[in-house]
Amino acid sequence: MPGKKDTDPKRGPLSLFVILIAATVVAVTGTLLQYRHFVGATEDSLKFQALGIAVSLEASLKNRDLSRDAAAGNLFRDIVTGGRWERIAFLALYDGSGTTLLHSNEHLIGRRIEDPAITSVAASGMPVFGYTTLGTGERVFVLNFPVHIRADERILRLALHPYPAERAVRRAQLQAASILAVIMLLWIMGYFLMRAVKRSEELKKTMAERERLALLGEMSSVLAHEIRNPLGSIKGFAQYLLERSAAQRGEDDSAMTGEYLGVIVAESERLETLTEDLLLYAKPVEVRLQTFSVRDLAEEVIASLRSSPAEGSGAAVHPFVSPGLMLTSDRDKLKQVLLNVVQNAMDAAGENGRVEVRAGLSDAPGRGRTFITVEDNGCGMDPALQARALSPFFTTKTRGTGLGLAIVDKLVQALGGSVVIRSTAQQGTTVEITLPGGTMHA
Repeated sequence: MPGKKDTDPKRGPLSLFVILIAATVVAVTGTLLQYRHFVGATEDSLKFQALGIAVSLEASLKNRDLSRDAAAGNLFRDIVTGGRWERIAFLALYDGSGTTLLHSNEHLIGRRIEDPAITSVAASGMPVFGYTTLGTGERVFVLNFPVHIRADERILRLALHPYPAERAVRRAQLQAASILAVIMLLWIMGYFLMRAVKRSEELKKTMAERERLALLGEMSSVLAHEIRNPLGSIKGFAQYLLERSAAQRGEDDSAMTGEYLGVIVAESERLETLTEDLLLYAKPVEVRLQTFSVRDLAEEVIASLRSSPAEGSGAAVHPFVSPGLMLTSDRDKLKQVLLNVVQNAMDAAGENGRVEVRAGLSDAPGRGRTFITVEDNGCGMDPALQARALSPFFTTKTRGTGLGLAIVDKLVQALGGSVVIRSTAQQGTTVEITLPGGTMHA
C-alpha cells in the first residue's frame, strides 16, 4: 500500500550486509589489481635497468680481444667494485657451451656451468630474465643477454640486487595489508551495527505491539465497564423474577419459567466472570505488600474452591506447606494467582484426580526466594500447547475466557516473580511460581 512503512526487522541488516559485501569486493579487487600493477612495474624497472647496463657493456666489450687483453680479466671486477652502476651483484660472460670467459669473481673464470637459460639464449638469441639465489642465500635478479664481441656471440649474465624494488614491494604489501585490516574492521563494525539495527527494528516492533495491546487493554476495560452495568441489572431482575415465579404461577408454568430464568442468571454470571477477567487483565497492577503465612493462604484457596460446587471437579487437593513459611508480598494478588492455578489443575485432573500444592524456600544462592508449585496428574500438555499456555485468550476448555494463566503471569511479574510450566502429555502438569523474599519460622 502507498505510504505504508516497512517494519520488517530483517530489511535493514540485509541492506547493510549487501553494502558491506559490495564494498569488500570493490576494495579487495582494487587492492589486488594495484598490487599486481605495482609488482609488475618494479619488475619492469629492474628489466629496463639491466638491459641498459647490458647494452652499455656490450659496447665496451665489442672490440676487445678477450684472449689477448690481459686487463679484460679484471674488467668485470672493476665495474662491480668501482660502482659505475649501482646494485650490480656480479657480472659474467659465457660462450655457447657455458664456459665462463669473464667473471667479476676471477676464481670462477674457466669453469663450465649447465644452465638452461644460457642454452636458451645461445639458441634463440633472445634475452632471458629470472631470479636466482647466490651461495650467500641472497636472491638476485638475473639477465642473460646475447652480446657480439668481434665475430663471436657470447652470453652476458648480469645480476642486480633487488633491494629498492623489494622495499617498494614491501610497501605495496603493507598498503594492501592495511586496506585488508580496514576491511576487517569495517566488517566487525558492520556486524555490531547490523545487530544494533536489528535490535532497534525489533524494539520498534515490540513498542508498536505494546501500544496496540495498550489500546486493546483500554478498549477492553471500557467495554467491560459498559457490559458490566446493564449485565448487573439483567441478572438482578432475573433473580427477582425467579424468586417470584414459584409463588405467582402454576406449578408447570413456574418450572418452565424458573428454568429459563436460571439460564439467564447462569449466563449472566458467566459474562460477569468474563468482564472481571478483562478488567483484571487490562488495568495496571497495584501491589500492596504485607507479611502473611503461605500455608494459611494455600488452605484458604483450597477451602474456597471446595465450597464452590460450580467450580469443583472432584479432584483431591493436598497442601504440603510448612506452617512457618512467611512471605512479604501482595496477599490478594497471590490468592488470585493460586485460585486460577489450582482451579486449572483440578479441571485437568478431573474426577478422582490428585492435586498437590507445595511451597518452600529456594536453595539458589543470593537473595532468598519462595517457590510455590501446583502439580496435578491430569491430561498434561504437548510442547505446542505448553508454549502457548500463558498467552491471553488461549484455552483448551469448551467454556472459558482463556485469560486465567495470562492473568497469573501478569500478576506474578508484578510481584517480581516468574512462572514456569512443565508438562507431559497424559502424565500431568506442574506450575512453579517463584517469588522474591520469604522466611522460615520455627
